[in-house]
Amino acid sequence: MKEGVKEIIEADDAAWDAVANAQAEAARIKAEAQRQAEEIAASQEARLAEAIAGEVQTVLIEAQSKAQHARSDADHYLDRLRTRKEEVHNDLVDKLLRMVTGQ
Repeated sequence: MKEGVKEIIEADDAAWDAVANAQAEAARIKAEAQRQAEEIAASQEARLAEAIAGEVQTVLIEAQSKAQHARSDADHYLDRLRTRKEEVHNDLVDKLLRMVTGQ
């Protein structure tokens, strides 16, 4: 009978050792999975940052181009206004001179 109890105790000890080993292996696997997940996340964040930077650069270039076009349009408009102002001014001066000189 003692031999049977001894075998049961040995089997129980072996089972506890197997459970402890399985828990340690599970913890190791979990830690490795966590490390890989963090590595993948960091890699994806870097790729996303690169993609966003490229898109931001594209938007900035487009905005700069539109701003330059708007400035050019505004400059042309101001030139036309100045020309028109000068023409009106000259016409008024001519009319005033004709009124004063009676011509």
